[in-house]
Amino acid sequence: ERYVTPHALPTPHQQELLTVLSEEAAEIIVAASKLKRFGRDDGYPGTDRTNGSDLGSEIGDLEELVDRVVAAGLTTRDAIAAGKARKTKKLAVYLQTQE
Repeated sequence: ERYVTPHALPTPHQQELLTVLSEEAAEIIVAASKLKRFGRDDGYPGTDRTNGSDLGSEIGDLEELVDRVVAAGLTTRDAIAAGKARKTKKLAVYLQTQE
């Protein structure tokens, strides 16, 4: 038997926010990968951009999208806080390196 959700699907605006959120997450992956490969202070000739500054910029973009996703009712600050707390506990056990 086929399942069809009885719940409302995201509105066009919510769908757009989710698309941009996904794109920002992908851009963080690219920025983190470049930083791993070339170092924090390497960058782009002729600019003051570095891999470190690009990573920070992409994280800022993601944080803005998170704010908008919350404002659009797609998740809650409580759910985000719970996720952060869960990840903190997991990292305490599984993170293989320490400062």
